Amino acid sequence: MLPVCVQTVFVPDLDEAVRFYSEGLGYEVKATYGPCIVQLKTGATTLILEKIEAGSQPASPATILCFQTEDIRASMRRIVEAGGELLHAEPRRCPVGVVVMFKDRAGVLYQLLQFDAA
Repeated sequence: MLPVCVQTVFVPDLDEAVRFYSEGLGYEVKATYGPCIVQLKTGATTLILEKIEAGSQPASPATILCFQTEDIRASMRRIVEAGGELLHAEPRRCPVGVVVMFKDRAGVLYQLLQFDAA
């Protein structure tokens, strides 16, 4: 079983989203990773706001669960064997490790994340 480690909200305007989550929901910014990713101070689950980039998935606003894995390539193989679809042939670097986006059999988007070794 892969634990859910991050809930990512993909937004078209990061500044607007930060303002809404701060003023409307009372969250504070915990960390900023470049111009496109903001981590909010939350409880047990990490909440990330990420700007939608042209030509990437998702192409419109979405909330995506991210599953933590210790072996991203093995998890990618299991997802494909179970009928899932990888949206990238190779994991992509992110500020905390490597990530790959995938769809389940119903077309729902998810991410797999392997954190860098501490």
